[in-house]
Amino acid sequence: MCMANWSDLPYDTLQHLTSFLPIQDYLRFGAVCRNWRIVAKQKCHSPAQQIPWLALGEMEDTKKRKFYNLLEDRHYYLDVPELRGKAFCGSSYGWLFTLDRKLNFHLVNPLTKECYDLPPPPIPSDYSNRHEEIRRYFEAESDDEDAHGHTRELFERLKRCMVPKAILDYDPSKRSDFTVVILEAQKGTPAFWKPGSNAWTAITGVPHLLDDITFFEGKFYAVRGRLENNYLANNYSAIYTFDVGSNHEATKVELEVLHACDPNYVAGYRSNSFSYLVVFDNELLLVERIISLDDITRDFFVHKLDLGGNNYSKCQDINKHTIFMGVSSAVVISPSQFFIA
Repeated sequence: MCMANWSDLPYDTLQHLTSFLPIQDYLRFGAVCRNWRIVAKQKCHSPAQQIPWLALGEMEDTKKRKFYNLLEDRHYYLDVPELRGKAFCGSSYGWLFTLDRKLNFHLVNPLTKECYDLPPPPIPSDYSNRHEEIRRYFEAESDDEDAHGHTRELFERLKRCMVPKAILDYDPSKRSDFTVVILEAQKGTPAFWKPGSNAWTAITGVPHLLDDITFFEGKFYAVRGRLENNYLANNYSAIYTFDVGSNHEATKVELEVLHACDPNYVAGYRSNSFSYLVVFDNELLLVERIISLDDITRDFFVHKLDLGGNNYSKCQDINKHTIFMGVSSAVVISPSQFFIA
């Protein structure tokens, strides 16, 4: 009886198999043998949908980036030169937005190593009186703290607040006509970039300090629903929509979602709130997150938006799905898409 030689499987068969693999198995696939490694390097398919990984810090000695896989309860250390010394400003379709110490802004695919140079984001006005300090730091050859003292700490704070949110409308691996949209830190308003552009184009017609942006059914949607220091300027979250065609002005949706929380409840905890826009099962949800002033999440309220009817309803059940909430973004995962032994 002849044993099958798995290393000699046809390349098109191996390529098809990679379309079913999550990232960790994609990496293992390439370590099986020379032929499988050649197929893995071609990266004909993006990894299959999976539980999100957490992107952690950089190892001081090896400069490898540390990631955490929740499903396996395991850390992975990936050597991706394009991520060395970079801060992460968000992720979309598996791509990472990175910012380095000289404010070079990039869009990087950590698996394929593809990279796009983005225009630098505007420096927040809060730092305008410290441009000279920042300039000296950028021009330095090293970021050694002994050489630059508190300037390094200043830059670390600046780096974390430069881009509160960055998203894509389409996966650059599948479409070349994609768009990057960011929230500018200075105003909290959106701006966009397309391949071939040299600068960010601002979207007008939106208020300052937007909470979140998402892409849904061919349009971008933004929400302003922030509650700060027990103060509700308006007791609702306002929704805006815009596209990136010839008209760069946003339109306010005739839909105002009342804050679900009791103001007395919020005030009792001395809380803030933050609103997320989440695409779920071909619908758009608004998730209101109540946060105490010591950064403890107190509660969540979920609303299902009816954009066509300018209405909304309380969402009682997300049908065994899980919403992963980040600092400024959220993603929905269906457990039915994964087999857990």
